[in-house]
Amino acid sequence: MLIDESLVQTTLTAALRRGGDFAEVFVEDRRSSAARLDDGKVDNVTSGRDRGAGVRVVVGDATGFAHTADLTEAGLTRAAETAAAAARAGGGAMS
Repeated sequence: MLIDESLVQTTLTAALRRGGDFAEVFVEDRRSSAARLDDGKVDNVTSGRDRGAGVRVVVGDATGFAHTADLTEAGLTRAAETAAAAARAGGGAMS
């Protein structure tokens, strides 16, 4: 698990305290690699890692979303506050 349960709870609490009716946290840690062949020989090899979290907050009929690569308590709290602000403003995505 990328973040522990208490950090998820802290993030959800931050979103709901700022007016959210519903909130959820998505966490992703994805690794990828690719190799390109040219005439049967390896021409290029690449690899990457996508890691971060998204927070969705619903206020009435509006949904706000924010994402972050900062998986600390401060980073996730900022994302929760941003998503809640977007939802209160009528919905949208912010980063």
